[in-house]
Amino acid sequence: MNDINGVHDPTIIEHEGIYYLFSTDTQQPITTGIPIRSSKDLIHWQFEKTALSEMPAQAVDWSQAQGLWAPEVIQYQQTFRMYYSASTFGSTTSFIGLATAPHPLGPWIDQGEIVKTSPLLADHNAIDANIVTDREGDQWLVYGSFFGGIYLAPIDKETGKLAAAGYGQRIAYRPASVDTAIEGAFIHYDMQRDMYYLFVSFDSLHDSYHIRVARSKDITGPYLDWRGNAMTDQEIDPAEIGTKLLGSYQFSHSPTVYAPGHNSIFQASDQDCYLVHHARRQPFSDDFYLNVRKLYWLNTGWPVASAVTYQKAYEEEPTEEALLGEWEIIQFDATSEVSFSQQVTMDNLNKSGKSYLWNGQVFVAYFEQVDGKKKLCLSGINQQGYPFIGIKIDSSHE
Repeated sequence: MNDINGVHDPTIIEHEGIYYLFSTDTQQPITTGIPIRSSKDLIHWQFEKTALSEMPAQAVDWSQAQGLWAPEVIQYQQTFRMYYSASTFGSTTSFIGLATAPHPLGPWIDQGEIVKTSPLLADHNAIDANIVTDREGDQWLVYGSFFGGIYLAPIDKETGKLAAAGYGQRIAYRPASVDTAIEGAFIHYDMQRDMYYLFVSFDSLHDSYHIRVARSKDITGPYLDWRGNAMTDQEIDPAEIGTKLLGSYQFSHSPTVYAPGHNSIFQASDQDCYLVHHARRQPFSDDFYLNVRKLYWLNTGWPVASAVTYQKAYEEEPTEEALLGEWEIIQFDATSEVSFSQQVTMDNLNKSGKSYLWNGQVFVAYFEQVDGKKKLCLSGINQQGYPFIGIKIDSSHE
């Protein structure tokens, strides 16, 4: 069984050798609460149960929500904490609450309010929670949406709730000219690079959704993209803010991946990082499903997403000779339209650490399994700061 359909706003944790997937209540399957799935390999998933099948009364009374959205699950000491969102589409009368459990499968007990908003209280929106631990070991709540942007507030680790009154500070937002379209924020602290990476989703959930990233030396920002633009900059073209990571695309002879977004970052016990997000098989549909991709790092310190959803990865590093020849390449740009592949002949490579330089474009190459075959793939960023992904043509390695 591979129960990846109906998964929206996903996040993964690992406990005692099992991976647990939490996501928005989409009524796929027909349930109430937060769906929980499990896996032993990050590939094959099975539906287990729901958390909070009895909707938290305080959250429902405030928001009139019909379901719970965008769970964030962390482990603190011996307790699991779930931060859930309750709202209705297009409303800022919203509520982020906390539930706790001794195990990822529960039982989950509601602990009440973390933060709430309404048009009378605030100009932003209390949804899409993420908890990040900084380099000093302190915790922060990242949250927000189209309405008012992304906020950051300190958390009391012992209670799991806000450490101080108020809403925190705004770290990213977009202008009205693009419908202020930013949400699904997630901050990943990368210890090796000693940097904070802010991942967000831009544009319409239904068709033009895509993922961007910026980074900062400090948890509070400023978060800058590949070009050095701040995620709070309102003066330059809003399509040029943020380093694009992944958008809609189609390789030849493969289904189109539409509107990838609302990602989390999962760091496994072996320290490999994965980009966990949903996508659609058709725009403006409820046919959404889970995507798990390995996250690779360029020698410039920027992350890039795997060209394919995770089926199997290989530790073997490709030789420079293996990289030469014909590739099918997806080149993304600033727009949110579907990007289609083109054939490219690759030569004249230069290597720097684990990254390669080709015609001014920096990329990493790796082997991953594609439809049961070991394939040579690449991911990189071009001279203009836009990402590209590729699969070597006729590159099966048995």
